[in-house]
Amino acid sequence: MAGSLWNISDQNDLLERLKLLNSSSPRKWGTMDVGQMLRHMDIAYKNAMGELPVSKHWLESVVSLAPVRKLIIYGIPFQKNLPTAQEYKINASIDFRAANNEFLNTFQRITSFKDTTTFGAHPIFGKLTQDEWGVLLFKHLDHHLRQFGV
Repeated sequence: MAGSLWNISDQNDLLERLKLLNSSSPRKWGTMDVGQMLRHMDIAYKNAMGELPVSKHWLESVVSLAPVRKLIIYGIPFQKNLPTAQEYKINASIDFRAANNEFLNTFQRITSFKDTTTFGAHPIFGKLTQDEWGVLLFKHLDHHLRQFGV
């Protein structure tokens, strides 16, 4: 079964792995440094809470179809260098400590957000259920933590 951000043990696992990051954590692939990755995740989690709406990605018309969406969210592991929404792209230099603190704050807020029905729309998958958001948010963070070897 896929991990979920709504599962307490999965939350704790992610938090323990986040503690292993530091400003010089080397990436294994991609172009973001660790500060940029944390800002990227902060935007993604705030998008889920409806705090940062983002534009629909051109793939949304195909990927939001239920069978495709479910296959990607629950089945297929994330691959390296996947397409992302423009708003999720971070090109500026980001202070690790500030980005880490901000993301940990957002992480704590979203883990208590699961009981709401006011999730934002995902730029590629469109409207998601609470369960789909939980799995996708876990899977997304897990993917980037693996990107930095934790």
